[in-house]
Amino acid sequence: MTVQPALVLDRLFTPGARLGWVFRDPRRMAAPFPEPRPDPERTRDQVAARAAAAQARYARARRWVVKPSLAAGLTLALAAGYLDGRHHVVAAVVFGLAAAAAAGSGLGYTAGTWWWQRQAAAADPDGEYHQARDAWEERAAAHQRTELARLGPVPSWSSAEPPTRRTDVFGGSLPGWRGLLTVHGASLLAARPLLVVDLSGQLASDPLTAAAQAARVPGAWYALPADLDRCGLLTRLTAAQFADALTEAIHAGAPGGARTDRAVDVRILEQLGAVLGGRVSPARLAAAVAAALGHPVPPGLLSAREHATASGGLFPAGYQQQIIGNLVRLDAFLADLARYTGYAPVLSPPPAPAWYTCLALDPAARSARGEMLTALAVQWLTVQVSASPASTPAVIVAGADEITRPHLERLAGACEQRGVPLTFLFRHLREDSLAVLGGGTAAFMRLGHHAEAEQAANYLGRRHTFVLSQLTASHGGSESLTRSDSYGHGDGTTSSSSWAELSLGPGSRSDGRSTSRNWSAGSSWADGTNWSDAASLQRVYEYAVEPAVLQSLPDHALLLAARDGGRHLRAVECDPAISGLAGGRSRLPVPARPHPVPAQARPAELTTPLPRLTPARLGGLYPRDSGYTVRTAPPPPGGTDAYQ
Repeated sequence: MTVQPALVLDRLFTPGARLGWVFRDPRRMAAPFPEPRPDPERTRDQVAARAAAAQARYARARRWVVKPSLAAGLTLALAAGYLDGRHHVVAAVVFGLAAAAAAGSGLGYTAGTWWWQRQAAAADPDGEYHQARDAWEERAAAHQRTELARLGPVPSWSSAEPPTRRTDVFGGSLPGWRGLLTVHGASLLAARPLLVVDLSGQLASDPLTAAAQAARVPGAWYALPADLDRCGLLTRLTAAQFADALTEAIHAGAPGGARTDRAVDVRILEQLGAVLGGRVSPARLAAAVAAALGHPVPPGLLSAREHATASGGLFPAGYQQQIIGNLVRLDAFLADLARYTGYAPVLSPPPAPAWYTCLALDPAARSARGEMLTALAVQWLTVQVSASPASTPAVIVAGADEITRPHLERLAGACEQRGVPLTFLFRHLREDSLAVLGGGTAAFMRLGHHAEAEQAANYLGRRHTFVLSQLTASHGGSESLTRSDSYGHGDGTTSSSSWAELSLGPGSRSDGRSTSRNWSAGSSWADGTNWSDAASLQRVYEYAVEPAVLQSLPDHALLLAARDGGRHLRAVECDPAISGLAGGRSRLPVPARPHPVPAQARPAELTTPLPRLTPARLGGLYPRDSGYTVRTAPPPPGGTDAYQ
């Protein structure tokens, strides 16, 4: 089976939001065979009933048929003899024939019942059951062939569209997330702009970025915190929005008792922003806080009046002593931000809006800085969704475990108010992610932790079952290396001596000794790698919703719990390669890929011609040759299942 890269790309970027595909097995769609399967017990009962009926009929024939018929035949025969004696030949013949008919009919009927009784008694129930079963199977196979021929034109795969605007995905491995983001993100990009915030720390959005680049979708990719100044994360926020966002970022995850500190931090930032005349940037705010603490300030950031006000006249002495802890905290976070946004007095202008925008948290940013960037990104998303003047973009947040529950609910509320499709991807089902379960359509991928799998099984309902197809795609070649090594060593010592007898007469005596040592060492090993080009599709077993099953789901399997008057479970497969299989298209025919943004609106970094996907890149859709300057994340500790 050959999968064409261009075909996969065209079918991925087709309108209609999808999470993956559902395999439609024609055998499950076919109308069932109406005849019931033969039952061996019922067959035995039927044979026994037939034998009993035959025996009863033979007994009745012996008693009520053969004896009366013989008596009637004998009587008629005597009458025929009497008539013959009286020379009534014709009458005698008639009576003789009647006698033969009467006796013969009774004897014949009785003989027939005896023969049927013998046949019924000798019948084999097992043999009759096997004959009936074989005949039933032939009729059932003919019915199935007819149904499969009727369902032949029906595509094998159908798109799995999210039933609601918000979808929460729990669990999953890194390959599974990459496949889901590629399939879901490409379908969204075919109809509307898309904002992706990748907080996974493993660059799970890389394949989607590569696919968007190959499809020539206008877009921009930024790594945080390295591209903090270039991405426009802070420049699109007003001074008040920046103060609120920074305060929420600093206190993200803090308990409710920190409300006072948040209020004080906001007040300090507002006062410093007023001193700076509204020209707020992380570098200028950091300089103003440093001046308030009495620290030296880099030149060129503050005017003499701004420096004098921030360092002396803004906060009274007693008040400044009370807020010294708040100033120190603000100084630590703002100085960290200023290192990435630069120490220019004014931030760089925001980039032009792109059809596809991705903010990805760098793998090295797993620290307090990463938590602050996460909160800032969520605040930026909320502002972007609420203030978007044109068509509202779709939003995907990968690694939403890093976001606190209030921020999740605030972003979800903004998206719901504007009618924006929102997708959250959570690594785990616990704490804040468990608290938001049920807020949207829930979908579950592999959950390695038993307690999380137990929660998911209880939510889905253990009475449900699901069926998955097995898709195998591999690339081919072979390589082997054999090495061997050996070592040997040996040494020996031989000595002898002789002497003459002195006092015992002539003669001599001799003595000799020999010592030898030998040893050797050898080692050999072989390294081999084999792979093959193959793609196959086959049915696998039906699964029940149990924690052990959820802990061992395939990478690209997703269980979608849709609520439509109840809870309906669908098994979805999000492997991007499925779109290139025969029958894997979701629209018939596949419409042309849209280009909703004019060429002149593309960011500068995407104006160069972009190559299409090659078969080597199609295998996993990994953007190693991407023009987006995508960085490849190191493998997580413990392999690709480190999400568990």
